[in-house]
Amino acid sequence: MKLHVVAACASAAVLAGCVHGEMFPRDYLVQDIAQQQALLELEVVFAQAPDYKLSSRSSARADGSVQYAGGPHIVVPFYQKGLGFDQGFAGTYMFAVPYPVAKVETATASSRVFGQQLDQQRYRFRVPGKAQWNSNETFMLSFERKGLRDDLSFRFSLEKSCPSTFNAITPKYGFPLAIKASFNGNKGCLKVCDRREQYPGFCAFQPPAA
Repeated sequence: MKLHVVAACASAAVLAGCVHGEMFPRDYLVQDIAQQQALLELEVVFAQAPDYKLSSRSSARADGSVQYAGGPHIVVPFYQKGLGFDQGFAGTYMFAVPYPVAKVETATASSRVFGQQLDQQRYRFRVPGKAQWNSNETFMLSFERKGLRDDLSFRFSLEKSCPSTFNAITPKYGFPLAIKASFNGNKGCLKVCDRREQYPGFCAFQPPAA
């Protein structure tokens, strides 16, 4: 059965590509992402210094990746739409032969990027791209101050230009932030999302994967 699915997926990849899901987010440090390969670079100045005690440990994943904790970070969602397969059966009940049934699937993944501390209140982040995955053009800044966790969501565009230096206030505890985004090619736009409770961590107007 596996050989049939692999063969079918390989032939269908020409048309749509197979969907590969990721169960866990992948962690990065800003230094792991080259500036010229980032979708944008974000500088955040916290009016009140966030908690920072960065730690790392090897994950249990087979790729030997590292997991980080204890510092301000961004969470970047991605999606991938392509062709997946269910198992169908042909023939009689006693002599049923399994065969792959094509269906459209959407997989999601996310990356966490831990900020580079420039001083106690100023941090740099980079929003990565992801090969063979599509960006929702959203990300969430997450941090803690004295044990209080707050998040702020953003939407960006690489097609439109707008002033991307502004002040913002986090929705839960009202922490003031100064935001500055830099885009490759000097074209881009960053805005704070219209976030609501039913869309935790992402934009309330985030479109469905398409």
